[in-house]
Amino acid sequence: MERYPILAADRICHQFDGGVIIEITQARIFTQNRFLISGPSGCGKSTVLGMLSLALKPDRAQSMIFCQQDILKLWRSGKQDKLAALRSKYLGFVPQTAELLPFLTLEENIALSQKLLKKDDPKWLMQLAERLDIVSVLKHKPNAVSVGQRQRAAIARALAHRPLLVLADEPTASVHPALADEILKLLVETVEDTGSALVMTTHNVDIGLAYGLKEAQCHLDPKTQITRLNLNG
Repeated sequence: MERYPILAADRICHQFDGGVIIEITQARIFTQNRFLISGPSGCGKSTVLGMLSLALKPDRAQSMIFCQQDILKLWRSGKQDKLAALRSKYLGFVPQTAELLPFLTLEENIALSQKLLKKDDPKWLMQLAERLDIVSVLKHKPNAVSVGQRQRAAIARALAHRPLLVLADEPTASVHPALADEILKLLVETVEDTGSALVMTTHNVDIGLAYGLKEAQCHLDPKTQITRLNLNG
């Protein structure tokens, strides 16, 4: 039986005003894949996640299929509602900083993706909170808890609706180094428990490799100013 990737893309590019181009030369992402995107600051790692998350429209592209949907066709047709629906249902995103809604409790923030899909699952939410050790602060608002607890809540929010693909942009960048290892460990193990695929960026390559992630390096061609990346599971 043929196994279809969650996402398959060929030569999708974003060009900045200064002429620098970020190109995902090829991507084949399957469930259970764990990718670590590495490269120096400014090489375009966050831009790659933007394109993979269906939030950043490629300037040029050969093909892009996500959950068997032709994403380039949706972009050309202006089907923003369809793209948003795909993001909400199948993607989970962990930003560099937690970016929780300040007027909601941690529990309400985590449950938001479930509510948007009308798939409330308090049992799963509690399992995530227990796994991430934030049960005791679920009723607190973000400004009343630590940075590490906010980041754990962001991870739980990204996983609450059981997405197929989790994208994490420097998920330990805003926490103390002492917490970075713990948070990354929890993210990787929790994603494994859900059966999701994971693509994350980090400057700390060694810690990612220690948890079994496959490194995908951004390569900048100084002559053409094109940064290229391959993601093949």
